[in-house]
Amino acid sequence: MAAARSGSRGQSEELARGCRHGAHGSGGCAARDSLASASEVSSASVAVSASGIEESLAASIPALARTPAPFRVLDAEGRPLGFEPDLAVDELQALYRWMVFGRQLDERGLQLQRQGRLGVWGPMVGQEAAQAGLGLAMRAGDWIFPSYREAIVLSMRGLELTELFAYYRGLYWVADPARSGVFPVQIMIGDQTLHAVGAGMGFALQHQPHVAIAAVGDGATSEGDFLEALNFAGVFNAQAVVFVQNNHWAISVPRSRQTASETLAQKALAQGVTGVLVDGNDALAVYAVCHWAIERARAGHGPVLIEALTYRLGAHTTADDPRRYQPLDEIDAWRTRDPLPRLRQYLERRGLWDADAERDAATDALARIDRAVEESEALPLPTFATFLEAANGRS
Repeated sequence: MAAARSGSRGQSEELARGCRHGAHGSGGCAARDSLASASEVSSASVAVSASGIEESLAASIPALARTPAPFRVLDAEGRPLGFEPDLAVDELQALYRWMVFGRQLDERGLQLQRQGRLGVWGPMVGQEAAQAGLGLAMRAGDWIFPSYREAIVLSMRGLELTELFAYYRGLYWVADPARSGVFPVQIMIGDQTLHAVGAGMGFALQHQPHVAIAAVGDGATSEGDFLEALNFAGVFNAQAVVFVQNNHWAISVPRSRQTASETLAQKALAQGVTGVLVDGNDALAVYAVCHWAIERARAGHGPVLIEALTYRLGAHTTADDPRRYQPLDEIDAWRTRDPLPRLRQYLERRGLWDADAERDAATDALARIDRAVEESEALPLPTFATFLEAANGRS
């Protein structure tokens, strides 16, 4: 009855104010005369009153018409569901070959870190389709602002592996963004979203036919920088795409503890930005969505937020032990959705891949990786003056 007493007290005070302002009937203050009945408000009548305002407010409360379903091209066994992107045979084979490269790079990176030859490594096992699909959709002249888990797409866009390994050895960022369009790895969570949107605003203002892409994880969507960037993207119609790899874990914080939003894609709506949800383990779906979004932004039709739904099968980094927080049954369930067999089965059914091609792709990838490791370890350690020159933009 506390709610009823509170409601009665509020109504009494409001009616008393009405009397003071001259709300009188012929026999005195009609409002005062009703105080007795007002004091008998029941909890049932309060509930009726609340439902009444909710009904009246219904048209004024924004809501999603429906929760988006992840866009897919292939089912779990690699069978087409209908739409298929227009890719040539060599592009399809290259897409899968890059995924094999990423799996080999990830395994070697972990080994090198355990041997003390790299300072740290951010595993990307299970997320190869998301990265390869994005990389294939980008054009020459597009820029990418990455986090520390985008080794595949960075390699696809022209970053030399020697430069990547030099970075993970603790040297400064030796790569030239003007040459490759690959900007330095961002350690501050979500900051690269601001950088990409700023670049996309510049492209739009200067009428340049380029697009800036921010690659972030689901944890970045909890940062203020992320939401501020989306707001600027919408207001200034930035030629930008924000690509979120939702791998379900921000270090040890599960996706369910980061936000009450049913999806991360819908966070775009409040900022006037288009959002889309895609199956991040379906390489063809990721390519199709990224190509659509990038070309849409390039044409000046607005920025896009892409949520690629995937899973982090490994650790956050080699400084982390996921066994302390990730449920083993959850990991096992997602292992059955490994993106490599999914695309490989599609290619095999079309006669575009076989065991020999698989072996050759893995062998070529390892040879390229090991050669880059040797070249990186042969680089001289920079002097303190060189660090200062790099920090000031001089080389």
